[in-house]
Amino acid sequence: MTGREPLALASAAVFGLVVGSFLNVCIWRLPRRQSVVVPRSYCPACERPLLWWELIPLLSYVFLGGKCRTCGARISPVYPLVEAGNALVYVTSLLVWGWTVRAAAAALFGSLLIVVSVVDGRHRLIPDRVTVPGMVCGLVLSALDPTVGWWRAAVGLLLGGGLLLGIAVATDGGMGGGDVKLAAMMGSFLGWSSLLAALLVGFVLGALWGGALVLAGRKGRRDQMAFGPFLATGGLLAAFWGPALVVWYTGLL
Repeated sequence: MTGREPLALASAAVFGLVVGSFLNVCIWRLPRRQSVVVPRSYCPACERPLLWWELIPLLSYVFLGGKCRTCGARISPVYPLVEAGNALVYVTSLLVWGWTVRAAAAALFGSLLIVVSVVDGRHRLIPDRVTVPGMVCGLVLSALDPTVGWWRAAVGLLLGGGLLLGIAVATDGGMGGGDVKLAAMMGSFLGWSSLLAALLVGFVLGALWGGALVLAGRKGRRDQMAFGPFLATGGLLAAFWGPALVVWYTGLL
């Protein structure tokens, strides 16, 4: 099997949905320093343990009408979006690379970036419990993937962390420690060349969004904002189109 058969893609989608449901648990519990294993899933509002049929990815949200069946608290639409987004990443990884280490690395990378994006967007926090193990996984998977290789991953990790650390020092806290570790994790998965493209995309998107908020009067020029989602978007784009982004960027120069 190449991984592009309908059954394989459907299996990847289902697996991505299931993992996406777990990512929602991580997104809720990690900022609160709770275990992601115990207790079992519960309603954040009334803390009632959820039944199995309330945990079916996507479908439970529809069946419940986006509300807790006990207390009526609204269930955030972020939950099904995370599940669907993670499934899309898994299907795309398998579709592009088939049953390869690179596909597995891209799927895991995408899951980590989803968690980082939502948590940072909500709490201005990038958990070390995501980025530090992510660096290790990125180095291991890159070492097994001849298209990246361990040395490109190692250079990418040091380059990503070093560049953003330098920016953090130069701007006196304009970048947080979480952003530094996120960039290092991205480098461990992408390698140094694709990492540079990812950072470029992230900085451009962040600048455009920040400028739009200033023009709309929602933020001042010196106000800080969560930068993790923009870095993560650049990282995800580079994971699938890194070489094309590098060629485009070098063409501009």
